[in-house]
Amino acid sequence: RRHPTPPPTPPTTTKPPPPLPHAHHLVFIIEVMEKKDTNAAATNKPPPPLVKVCGLNTEESAIRASESGADLLGLIFVKKSKRYVSVEKAGDISKAIDTWINEKGLKKTTLPKPPTSDEEVKDASAWFKDAARELLLQLRPKEGRVAPLKVGVFMNHSAEDINTIAEEVGLDLIQLHGNEPADIPTKLKRPAIRVVHVDCDSTINSLKENVKPGFAPYLMLDSKGGGTGKTFDWKLASKFGDEYPFFLAGGLDPENVANAIKSARPMGVDVCGGVEKSKGVKDLGKISKFVDTAKKST
Repeated sequence: RRHPTPPPTPPTTTKPPPPLPHAHHLVFIIEVMEKKDTNAAATNKPPPPLVKVCGLNTEESAIRASESGADLLGLIFVKKSKRYVSVEKAGDISKAIDTWINEKGLKKTTLPKPPTSDEEVKDASAWFKDAARELLLQLRPKEGRVAPLKVGVFMNHSAEDINTIAEEVGLDLIQLHGNEPADIPTKLKRPAIRVVHVDCDSTINSLKENVKPGFAPYLMLDSKGGGTGKTFDWKLASKFGDEYPFFLAGGLDPENVANAIKSARPMGVDVCGGVEKSKGVKDLGKISKFVDTAKKST
C-alpha cells in the first residue's frame, strides 16, 4: 500500500538582520569620509560632527559646555598646561556634570572595552572606521541626546596613574597627548584617543606612520605641541580622513570652525584656547557659540 506523497516543504527564508539603528547617518558620513559620493552633500545633510570642549577647569564652564550640546568634555591633567586641573578639582567638576546629567535625565553611553592585547588588524582603515561608526551611533541618537563623555587628557603618564585618576574622577575616555608607548591602551581600563601631532613638515605618509591600529580606537590631529592656538593644513587633514576618521584640533574657534569642518571633514572637532577670554579662563559665550556653529556645520 502506497503512502501519499507529502507536499513539498516550502523553502526556508532567512530574514536579513535588521539594519543598525540610524545607519543612514553613519553610511552617509562614512561615504563622505571615503569621497564615494561627491554629490551627496548637495542632496543630503550629514549629521554634524561631534564636539569636544577641552581645558574645562570650573564647574561653570563644564555645565555651560554641556548645556550648549558638547558631546565630550575635556579635563587636562598635564601639570605644565595653563588649563591643568588637580584630581580633587576634576572630581568636583565631574560630580557637577553628573548632577546635571541626572537632572536632565540623559542616558549614559556604553563604550566598548579597550583592547587587552596586541590584536592583529588586517585592514587598519576599516578598524578605525568601525570604531568611529560605533561612537557615532552612541553619541548621535535619532532623537534627543545622550550624556556627554568626560575625557581625561594625559601626557606621558604611566598606565597605572591614568587608571587611578580615571577611576577617582569618573572619566569615560582617555586622551593620550604625548609619546606614550603604542601598546599603552591595552593597559588602560577605558578606551583612548591617540593624538597625532601635525606641523609644517608633516606629510600624509608621516601622519600614517603614527597610526597604530589595534590599540587606541580613536584618532585626533592636533598642532604639534598642543594648546598652541595654531592651525595646520586642513587639506592634509582631509586626505588623512580618506582612510582614517579623526577629531580635528589646533587653533579652532567660533569664527573658523565652520570652514575647518568644510575643509577637513572630521568626525569631530576639539576646541580649547579658542573659547577663552584669557589663557586658561573660559568665555562662556564663546563656548556656546562654538558648539552651536560646529553643530550647524557639515
